[in-house]
Amino acid sequence: MGFLDKVKDVADKAADKAKQATAAGKEKIEDVRLQKKIDAITQEIGKLVVAQRRGSAAPDADAQIDAKVAEITELERQIEENAAPPAAADGDGAGASA
Repeated sequence: MGFLDKVKDVADKAADKAKQATAAGKEKIEDVRLQKKIDAITQEIGKLVVAQRRGSAAPDADAQIDAKVAEITELERQIEENAAPPAAADGDGAGASA
C-alpha cells in the first residue's frame, strides 16, 4: 500500500500545481484586461487635454481628468495586487503533521 500512497501523493501535488498554473493564467488575463482599460482611459485624458489646449474643452475638463487619473490609479493598484504573492490563502500549510 505504500507505493499507491506515494502515487496518490504525487498525483495530488500535480493537481495542485495545475490549479496554481490556472490561477496564474487567469491573473495574467485579468492584468491584460486592466492594462487595456488603462490605455483607453489614458487616450481619453489625452483627448481632454488637446481640447483644453484648443480652448474647446468642457468647463469641467479638469475634474474629468482628475477622475480618470484616480481610476487609472485604482486599476494599477489592482494589477499590483495580482502580482503580489498570495498570503497563504489556499491553505498552503495543509499537510500531514504527525
